[in-house]
Amino acid sequence: AVAGFAESDLTIQVENDSLVVSGEREDTRAYAHRGISSRKFSRSFRLAEHVVVNSAELTNGILVINVEKIIPEEKKP
Repeated sequence: AVAGFAESDLTIQVENDSLVVSGEREDTRAYAHRGISSRKFSRSFRLAEHVVVNSAELTNGILVINVEKIIPEEKKP
């Protein structure tokens, strides 16, 4: 869940068999109370061997990342 973040605020990268999702919002307005945090974040997920990231979609504050395991022909039984 990345509520409060727009697609332009998010970065999704695949680095060394890891999926890295990070986000940063620039909001200079002053608030008395803010229900949703807007601080920057970074989260890393280790990808299994032969897994590729196909797509990512942000809908109503929920980030969905589609991955697929593609096994080479020489590794199939």
